[in-house]
Amino acid sequence: MFGTMEWQIQYLLLLQQLRDITHGVFDNVFLNITILGELVIPLTFISIVYWGINKKTGTFILFNFALMLYINVFLKMTACIKRPWLINPQVCPLKEALPMADGYSFPSGHTAGAMSCWGAAAYKWWQNKLLRYTFITIVLLVAFSRNYVGVHTPQDVIVSIIVGCLLILGIDKLLKFIEAKPNRDIIFYITALVMTVILLLYLHIKCCIQMETYNSLTDVINPLTMKHGVYYKLSFMLGTLTGWILEKRFVNFEITSNTKKKVISVVIGLIGLYAIMFLFKDICLMFFVKHIAYAIFTFVTSIYITLIYPMVLKKL
Repeated sequence: MFGTMEWQIQYLLLLQQLRDITHGVFDNVFLNITILGELVIPLTFISIVYWGINKKTGTFILFNFALMLYINVFLKMTACIKRPWLINPQVCPLKEALPMADGYSFPSGHTAGAMSCWGAAAYKWWQNKLLRYTFITIVLLVAFSRNYVGVHTPQDVIVSIIVGCLLILGIDKLLKFIEAKPNRDIIFYITALVMTVILLLYLHIKCCIQMETYNSLTDVINPLTMKHGVYYKLSFMLGTLTGWILEKRFVNFEITSNTKKKVISVVIGLIGLYAIMFLFKDICLMFFVKHIAYAIFTFVTSIYITLIYPMVLKKL
């Protein structure tokens, strides 16, 4: 995509040599930085913004995060590009990074998550130079960390950043378009439902075709596992949009101006969020197969952020 794969592999090998020369002194630093592109920290930040700082800004960032998951899984399953160490066995990723690096490589999901959260925040607070550069730095560090730990090529992270930029501009226009006239939110929601069904059908057919040539002895990536892995991403998007439209039409909570109450309400809300993300997830895994459990857990998580806790705040 960006020239040949050769220079990208050489770049990863150069970073690999850096890890060896420095005896892994930076390994933990970049392993922790990469967490900024996963679920827990971005959703914590989004919830704080949505419940306690600016509801519209929180909605904007959450839309970016949810729709980026949709786009990212579509691109991954369409391109089906293997991880760097499967392209060239000389690449040796950090073993600590492997649990979150299953499936296809392109584009980078962590970079997509960082761009859709921190990049969207930078866009909304662009006039504040401190916040702008802080959030942009986070995005770039997450992108670099995915190369440093050896689980993504440069093209994986660069495309995620480009797609993220386009999505930020698109979501900004979309939300303004929806707010311009009544009932456009319903039209958008129905359209999103249709798109989700189409994507599920597309992924199902594609995975069935891939399974015909799948060899468990030689193929590292199981198409069926990949298909199951997309359930939680689509479920999160559906939960976000469902909670958003129900809150918008039937709850319409407002952030309190009392700083003390605001802090207390956010802290209580985060306790509930972590209970869902950690305890409720484990309960789901006890009773359901993994992909169904994750789908239920992410749907409930997004509904909690957008609808359930705002209802509590409105009552209080």
